[in-house]
Amino acid sequence: MAWRSSGTNNTEMVDKLKRFGVITSDHVEEGLRRVDRKFFVPRGNESMAHSDQPLKEGNVHISAPHIYGSAIEALDLVPNSSISFLNIGSGTGYISCIAAEILGPNSLNYGVELHDDVIAHCKTSIAKWKMNTVEERDGVYVFHFADCTADIKIIKGNGLNILKTKGESVVGFDRIYIGAAVDKEDLANITKLLSPGGILVGPVDDELVKVMRVGNISLEVEGDREDDNSSLVGLNEEFTSQILSGVRFAPLVLKPVVNTVIPANVWNPSTQRGYPSEFKHASIQLLMCSNSELIQPLPRVPSEEERFNVAAMLPRTIWLEILSYTHRKWFEPEHNETEYLKRRLREEKAKVAKAEKARREAEERCLAVERERAVYRLLARRWQSRLNLLLSQQERHDESARQQDEAAEELSDLLDLAGGAQNNNNNNN
Repeated sequence: MAWRSSGTNNTEMVDKLKRFGVITSDHVEEGLRRVDRKFFVPRGNESMAHSDQPLKEGNVHISAPHIYGSAIEALDLVPNSSISFLNIGSGTGYISCIAAEILGPNSLNYGVELHDDVIAHCKTSIAKWKMNTVEERDGVYVFHFADCTADIKIIKGNGLNILKTKGESVVGFDRIYIGAAVDKEDLANITKLLSPGGILVGPVDDELVKVMRVGNISLEVEGDREDDNSSLVGLNEEFTSQILSGVRFAPLVLKPVVNTVIPANVWNPSTQRGYPSEFKHASIQLLMCSNSELIQPLPRVPSEEERFNVAAMLPRTIWLEILSYTHRKWFEPEHNETEYLKRRLREEKAKVAKAEKARREAEERCLAVERERAVYRLLARRWQSRLNLLLSQQERHDESARQQDEAAEELSDLLDLAGGAQNNNNNNN
């Protein structure tokens, strides 16, 4: 429940986020537990680090925990995957670090931030959170961690001016989070950075919106409104959208206009582990085949029709150069809209099953509470009857004592009168 998830520490804050249904996924809960919010709040706000409210100091701003919880749930991050994540208006780096914890070492993690003082705060915050070294080159800050956490790259630039024809933007991003409010026109431009099947979550005007790119098909809008997709968030039929909640965010800064290029992830053998499994398998096969002789010895058992040559026609050095020009999704099979929808349908069915299980568990808890309340009601009625009996007995006792007191007073009065009459008779005699 919004605004009620405050705690005295990070553990208590996450417990309340889970208790009030803001977060439901185990991996989201684990990510929030591993990244303590106290390391990222603006300086001087440490005492309110775990309060469910936004905090701001100058250009440094961090949203309320329930907003981050809702956004991360809506992003549908896949644990230990090769998903690429882009944080536009990355700010303190809080949500980037949570995404890094959830997605694992094979993911790509980018952030775009305009203000130098915010980037400095981000560097300090991430250093407090986890040991790392920072490599800076041409406005790109790369955080290398001592453990297996994926690198986080923060680019100094304007998130509204990301060039879509250069760098990693050409391939697109699987998940995008916008950390400040944008209007519908800006959202339509940012969604062009999404890969097919990708998800974007961010504030549009005064609404937290989830957008998914599904391809060139026409779908009805998911959400609370009956408007069409274009009127809702200014998108075309490639996208579906859903309104998550009402929010109030500061707007994403329009100026200065800085053409921002997100550097492409260039392949080389040392970065092989950060690529999708399809790319890994294909590149390994190519490089293994490049070690083979071009002229292969004839097999002894198969017939001539069954023979095939597995040698690569190019030497290994040429393949290494060629692979460096490919992107992460080069070897992934192309999916059509139907396959995307089938995958989303499977995911939604899994969510429905999980929600149904949670509903049954909630009903069982409600029944247990009802039974417990019935027992308490029975005990309360018994104690009330006992108390009424005791009060009635006390009243009867009090009434009897009062009557005895009155009788004693009347007897005393009669005795006084009799004594007075006796005295008068004696005086007359």
